[in-house]
Amino acid sequence: MDKKLERSNADKVLRRLTNKIKPLGFKRTKPTFWVREQEHLVQFIHIHKYTFGPFFRIHTCIRPLNSSLEFVALFGPIEQELNPAAKFEYSEESSSLEDCALAMSQFISTFSEEWYSTLGASTALLSSKSVLDTQEKMSLQESLDGKVNTFNIERTRLLLKIA
Repeated sequence: MDKKLERSNADKVLRRLTNKIKPLGFKRTKPTFWVREQEHLVQFIHIHKYTFGPFFRIHTCIRPLNSSLEFVALFGPIEQELNPAAKFEYSEESSSLEDCALAMSQFISTFSEEWYSTLGASTALLSSKSVLDTQEKMSLQESLDGKVNTFNIERTRLLLKIA
């Protein structure tokens, strides 16, 4: 498949994915980010299109809303860590675009959602097994304690283009 068609088909897959995960509360805020805001956290999916072929990687990520980071860090597992059999690819055929979007949405609704409800929950994020670093744990704890920094919250919303 030539690169122009590969890119065009990737965009079609991602548009279809957007519609499929909308019922989960995710909104596409950037070309490769789907976001939903929780009370103290932002849960987001970042999808990376590989340059070497028609394949995607899914990052299931979390960020404390009160984070002081000036960039979007991908704290969370990639698809292979949640399901080693996960594979997201497409071809030139239009049916493969739908199949890929469906496989990605099923992965998110099953594996990402399970991760968010267990290891992505506030108590787990504050534990020693957390995907968050020390600074991010502190940002979350401060938020849970009612010590929010409105500048940090606005920066998080701006970085992730949350309206």
